[in-house]
Amino acid sequence: MEETVSLPDPAVQYRVHPLDLPEARTQFRNARLVAAFTSLPVAALVAAIVAYLTRHWEPPVVVFLALTIFGALSARHFTDRAWDYIPRKRQDRERPLPRLWEIGSSAILALVLGGALLLIVFRLQRDDVPLGVRAYTFGGCAIAALLVVADAAFGLARASGRRRALASLPGVAVVVFATILAYVRWFDGNAGGSDMLWGALTVAVGAVLAGAARLWERRRIVSDQPAE
Repeated sequence: MEETVSLPDPAVQYRVHPLDLPEARTQFRNARLVAAFTSLPVAALVAAIVAYLTRHWEPPVVVFLALTIFGALSARHFTDRAWDYIPRKRQDRERPLPRLWEIGSSAILALVLGGALLLIVFRLQRDDVPLGVRAYTFGGCAIAALLVVADAAFGLARASGRRRALASLPGVAVVVFATILAYVRWFDGNAGGSDMLWGALTVAVGAVLAGAARLWERRRIVSDQPAE
């Protein structure tokens, strides 16, 4: 096999990543950008925004399929081209992405999420929406925001979860900002305390049930593993 690029000396660095090669770095960066802009959460949020703006089901379906299918194909193409520069036996497939890249990817999702949340905030602000609906929705949103903040804080406090928590910070900031904006825009002296409490309790109970299900599944997996 004839090398088209100069690989690092195997005695110094045997495993090689596309980020180590200027020729492959651009292809790999393009792959990550395409993947970030066309991920399933981004595609779902963009489709939801399109559905809200068009009031038809066809455009959001087309947008979602176009983003996910063509995005996946394009990302795979750029990724394969980047790894083609490196012989298979020397590929460093296990190397994590740079931390700033992970934060940037989550920032793209947070930006789209922010757009969707703004539409919700301003739609529920209209006079045709009862105060009780706003209060119930805000109660649930407030608990969700608290859970998101608590999860990020808990992750930052642990070395094993710090990387994931840092990547989640743009999304956390968007959720907190949207929650504060919702309170400012929806309520004028009367916040509908009982409805807000019921909304908070609904989300809290859902979170407890989801956490219990995850804990049970984790324990089941551990118990199913054969003893050494």
